[in-house]
Amino acid sequence: MSGGSRQFVVVGSLRVFVSTGDITQQQVDVIVNSSRSDLDLSRGRASKALLDAAGADIQDECEEDYPRGIQDGEIAITSGGLLSCRAIYHGALSKYSSPDDEQNLEKIIQSSLDQAETDGFVTIAFPALGAGYLGYPPSRVAEILFSCIQQVTPQSLKEVRIVIFTTDHDNFKVFLREAKKYSGARTRTAALRAPQDYIRIGNVNVKVMVGELSKVKAGVIVCSGPSDLQLNNNGLSQSLSDVAGPQMQEELNQKYPNGIDYGTFAVSGGYKLKCRFVYHGALPKWATNDPDPSDTMEDFVDSCLETANQHSTKTIAFPTLGVGSLSYPIEQSAKIMGECIRYFCTSTFQISIQTIIIVVYKGCRNYSDIQKEFIEELNGGSPLMAGGLSVFGATVLAPSQNIVSRQSYSRKFGNMTVTLLVGDMAEQQVDVIVNSIASDLTMSSGVAAAISAAAGPGLSDELERNFPMGIKEGDIAATQGHDLQCNEVYNGYLSPWYSRRSTGAQPPDLVLGDFVFACLERANASGYSSIAFPALGTGYHKFPVDAAAESMVAAIVKFSSQRSQQTITDVRIVLYGGSSNLTTLEKEFKHEISQGNCSGITPLIQSVRLGMTPVPSRGTRQYIQYRCCETIRSPPNWTKFTSKKTLKEWIQAVNSGEIHFEKVDQTTHASIEKAFGNTLGNAQIVNIQRIENADLFLKYGEERQRLFRKVNSEGQFNPPERIRSSHGPVKVMDYLHPSMTNHTESYINEYYFFHATKPDLVDIICNQGFDPRLANVRGRLGTGVYGAEDACKSHSYAVCNNQQCFPMFLVRMSLGDIYMTQAETPGLKRPPCKVCNTKVCINHQEMYDSVMANGGSFFHREFVIYDRYQSYPEYLIWYKA
Repeated sequence: MSGGSRQFVVVGSLRVFVSTGDITQQQVDVIVNSSRSDLDLSRGRASKALLDAAGADIQDECEEDYPRGIQDGEIAITSGGLLSCRAIYHGALSKYSSPDDEQNLEKIIQSSLDQAETDGFVTIAFPALGAGYLGYPPSRVAEILFSCIQQVTPQSLKEVRIVIFTTDHDNFKVFLREAKKYSGARTRTAALRAPQDYIRIGNVNVKVMVGELSKVKAGVIVCSGPSDLQLNNNGLSQSLSDVAGPQMQEELNQKYPNGIDYGTFAVSGGYKLKCRFVYHGALPKWATNDPDPSDTMEDFVDSCLETANQHSTKTIAFPTLGVGSLSYPIEQSAKIMGECIRYFCTSTFQISIQTIIIVVYKGCRNYSDIQKEFIEELNGGSPLMAGGLSVFGATVLAPSQNIVSRQSYSRKFGNMTVTLLVGDMAEQQVDVIVNSIASDLTMSSGVAAAISAAAGPGLSDELERNFPMGIKEGDIAATQGHDLQCNEVYNGYLSPWYSRRSTGAQPPDLVLGDFVFACLERANASGYSSIAFPALGTGYHKFPVDAAAESMVAAIVKFSSQRSQQTITDVRIVLYGGSSNLTTLEKEFKHEISQGNCSGITPLIQSVRLGMTPVPSRGTRQYIQYRCCETIRSPPNWTKFTSKKTLKEWIQAVNSGEIHFEKVDQTTHASIEKAFGNTLGNAQIVNIQRIENADLFLKYGEERQRLFRKVNSEGQFNPPERIRSSHGPVKVMDYLHPSMTNHTESYINEYYFFHATKPDLVDIICNQGFDPRLANVRGRLGTGVYGAEDACKSHSYAVCNNQQCFPMFLVRMSLGDIYMTQAETPGLKRPPCKVCNTKVCINHQEMYDSVMANGGSFFHREFVIYDRYQSYPEYLIWYKA
C-alpha cells in the first residue's frame, strides 16, 4: 500500500483505489449514487450534490424512465449529464434499521458491478454507500463492498475507485483498514467466482437480470412477438418498437411482407435501441399441439445463438421467452432456454459470444421468482467437489494452507535432478511452470485454476491476446509468469484419456510424452535451469496414474540421455497435496522415477504397437490394455479386406472410400435369418450382404479403443442385464452363431442390433455410416442412431423400393456406459451426465456413452448412441413383408 490520500490494492482481479475527494470530479465511466426509492435526487445530501453537478437532465431521465421509482436494492440508470462519466447508477437505499438492511446494500453494489460489465465499462466509482446520513455501520459497508468486488469475474471492468468525502477522515480510515486486508494477498478463487445472477458456462458469461429489454446494451436483442411482425401488440415487441422508432417496423414490412413461421426469426436493425440487430421471433402458445411449443422454442433459441455467433456478436440479450401472454410455465421456459444455452456454450468449437443476458421484465409481479428459476436452471445444481470448491462449473483447488507439502523422492539422471514433490504447484519458485489448459485457453478446474488465480488476470489476457484461435493438442503456448514466482508458464492442451480422436491421431500417452519432452527442449533452449510439472493427465483427463507416470518420466529420462549440452538441472513433478488418490500418485511416480524407463510405455504396450505379441486371454487386464493400443484390423470373417493387413494398410492400397458388398456364408445367413425371423416371422429375406468398408470400420475401431481406454481407467461397464429394471441380455445375440458373436466385445457392451431405413439412404449409410444429424429431431430419445433388438420394431420405420423390398441393417453398436431410462427424452443430443444426470452438463466430464429405454412408455427396448462412429452397418438385409 502506498501512502497519501489515494490508496491502491488488487482485489480479486480488479485494481481498487481508496481515495478522498469529490466523487463528481472522478474521471471514470460510471458513478454510483445512493438515492431514495422515488428517485427524487433533490432530497438527500449525496444525491443533491450529484444533481447540482450533473444538471437537471438526470432528474428528468429518472422521471421519464422510472415514473414509479424503484424498489430498495434496485438501481436506476441515467446518463452522466454534465459530468465527465458516461452513466450514473442510482441505488435505492433507506435508512439503516437492522442488519437485514445490508442485503439491499449488497444488491446495489452487485447490480452496479454487474451492469458496468454489461455496459462494457472499464472504471467505476463508489461512495461510502449508506455510511453517512443513512446510518449504515462504516465497517460493514467496507466489508460488503470489498467482498462484492472480490467476486467479480471481469470482462471489461478493470478498476474500481472508492471515493470518501474529503472531510470524512474516520470513514477513510475504516475503508483503508479493510483494503489492507487484501494487500499482498492471493485470493485463489476470486478469478473464477461469478457474482450473483452471473454464471460462467464454458467460456461464456450468462447473466440473469431484472429490468427492461429495451434498455439493455447488446450486439443482438432477441424478441418474441406476432408471426405477422406487426409490432403494435401492446407487448414486448411494441416496447422495443417504441424505443427504436418507426424505421424498425418499416424495415420488417419491406423485408418480410408475409411475416414468419413459428420457430424462425426476422432480422432488423436496432435503430435507437442500444443494439446493432434485433431478432424478431414467433412462438406458439403453450397449449398448442402443432407445432410443439417446446421443440419450437428450442429451435428458435438454438438458431439465435448460432446466427449471432456466426456474425461475431459479443453480447446477446433474450427475454424470458414464453413467460407471460403465451402462458409457458416458468420452469419450462427456464429449462428449455437453459439447456440450449448450456449446449451452445459447451459444444460450439469457436465462440465469439462472450455474454448472454436474460432479462426478466421488472413489471412482472413475480419477477424475483422468475429470476430465481432461471438462475437455478443455468447453475445446474453445481455440487461441492472433493478436494476443491465448485463455482459455477469451475473447480478450484483448496487454499495452500489446507494441503500437504513435502519432498517425496529424488534421483539424479546425469547432471539433472528429478524431484517428486507433494504440495502446491502455484507456489513453485522455478524458471518455468508447466500448466495444462483447455484448447480454448480456459483454466476452469484443478491445478490450472489454481495457477490462473495465483498468476492474476494477466495470464489469461496474454493467452487470449497471443493465441486468439486457441491451441492444438500438444502445442505449447508460452506466457510470462505474471504474479507467479517463475519467468515463464508453458501452457499446453491435452485431450482426456478416452476422448474421441481424429483418425490417425497419436495415442494420448504418446501425446503426453511428446509434450513433456517439448517443454524440456524449449526451456533448455532458453537457458533455463529449473522447470516444474504437475502430474499431467491424472485429474480431469482421467489418465490411469501408471500411464501418466510412465509417459512423463520416460520423456524426462529421454531428454536427459539425448542432450549432451543442457542447462536444466532441476526438474520437479509436483503432486497436489489435497488429492484424494495421493498415495497412488506417489507410489506410481516414485516407481517410474526409480526405474528410469525411457520408452514411455509398458513392455506389453510397446510390443503390441510393434505387432510383436499375441492377443492376451480375455478376462485379464493385459487383454484390456492390448485392446487400448492394438493396430486396428478388420474382423476375421471379412473376405475382401482381410485381417492379414491392418486397415490403414488396406486404405493406402485401395481407392479412398472403396467398399465391397460380400456374400455371407451359410452359417452367417442362417444365424441372421433366425434372429430376424424371431419377431418378424412372416417376412421373407431376399438377400443378405456383408458391408466391408475399411475407412468406416477404422473409425469404428478407434471408437472401440476409446471405450476400452475408458474401461481401463474406470472399470468394466454394466451390461444391460445387470442394469436395474432392464429386461435381460440383448436378445439378438442369443440367435447369432458364435462365429459372429465371438469377435464382439462385452467389455464395451458391443452388440448387434437391427436398424431399418429408406431405400434412398442405403448407399449413403454404406459409404458414410449413420449420421445422427439426418435422424428424426423429435425422436423419443433425441437425435441419435437407434438400434432395436426386435426386427419388428425396426420394420415399423422401413420403406420399400419399387420391387416391394425393404432394407434393414444388422448393425454393430458399442454402447459403452449405458444410461437407463423409462421416460421419453426428445431433447437429447448426447448422453446425460453420470454425476448429475442432466442432459447438458458443464460441471463434469463423466458422461454416459449411450441410452437404453426399457419399460414405461417403451413396449420394445431401444438403444441409442449419439456419436456416429459408435456404430458400424455390417450387414444389409433386403426382405419382403
